Amino acid sequence: MDERPTPRINRMIFAAQVLSVSLIWIFVIGIAVWIINLISLSLELQDVPGASVAISIVAIPVFFTLAAILTYVFVGLQKERFRLSNKSEEK
Repeated sequence: MDERPTPRINRMIFAAQVLSVSLIWIFVIGIAVWIINLISLSLELQDVPGASVAISIVAIPVFFTLAAILTYVFVGLQKERFRLSNKSEEK
């Protein structure tokens, strides 16, 4: 029995993957903008931006790395899927 997913299921999987990659990047950009806003607000209020800077030094690279890993996995899965579909078409 052939256990390959149907084209409809493949489209749904692809849509879920694109959605997750898009949302993680929107999340990362939102966090970066929020932290930059915190730093500028603390400077505007003549407060010490130490806590905001410390959070940004840790949070931005961590979330950026997680988003990059998710994107890398997504691209790798798509390349493998494309390679397998080309191989099956040759047969």
